[in-house]
Amino acid sequence: MGAMRCMGGVLLAFALVACGGPLADAKADFDKGHFAAAKQALLRDEVESRTWSDRERAEYALYRGLTHGALGDRAAAALWLREAKALEDTRPGTLTAGDLTRLERALESSDPSRAAGAP
Repeated sequence: MGAMRCMGGVLLAFALVACGGPLADAKADFDKGHFAAAKQALLRDEVESRTWSDRERAEYALYRGLTHGALGDRAAAALWLREAKALEDTRPGTLTAGDLTRLERALESSDPSRAAGAP
């Protein structure tokens, strides 16, 4: 019985790691520079994303904005980046430190007046 319980725990842990969360495919594609594929993965999850936690929704909005920006659609990028920023501002800590840095850099590059030290 103990071995079965241990094996079940191992399988559950493997399944959780293999899944990687709802944005795993889009993030992997984005990180590999496959921006069109990332966009398709994000579009596929758009309706479902409305039911996700604030953390997942902020991450979705961030990667949607980054992906649009990488594809040259600045207007859509700005919309999604502002959504991610609003979620983070409402609940600080919603984004990981790394994602918050990505968001800040993307916002600065899309609006030079936001850059640190800008008058």
